[in-house]
Amino acid sequence: MFEVDYVPAVVPLFYLRVCINRRLNTDNLPNCAGRGSRELADRLEKQMIAESLPTKVLRGPCMNNCQIGPNIKIQAGEMLNLNCDVSDASFEAVMASIRAEVQKRKDAAVAAEPL
Repeated sequence: MFEVDYVPAVVPLFYLRVCINRRLNTDNLPNCAGRGSRELADRLEKQMIAESLPTKVLRGPCMNNCQIGPNIKIQAGEMLNLNCDVSDASFEAVMASIRAEVQKRKDAAVAAEPL
């Protein structure tokens, strides 16, 4: 089949929704894609695969927080607003939030298992 170390989970622990909306009507209004969210989504996806994190990136429409985007939503979890900052430090902060959420959900699954 595939000769890779990591095969994405069939059912991920959670989805990571990244707004990739680009406003076409004007250049004066902010939008996540104009601030690098599409490239950010690709980078997050590559890093999550490299770390074998059981999550999946969903590229989606506007989340109505254009003023403080790019916007990222952890399914049933934290909303991350990058406020125009797609620097390496900001990327690492997002990855830290994702890793923490993965660990939290794994711990919850173990705690819920019958003894």
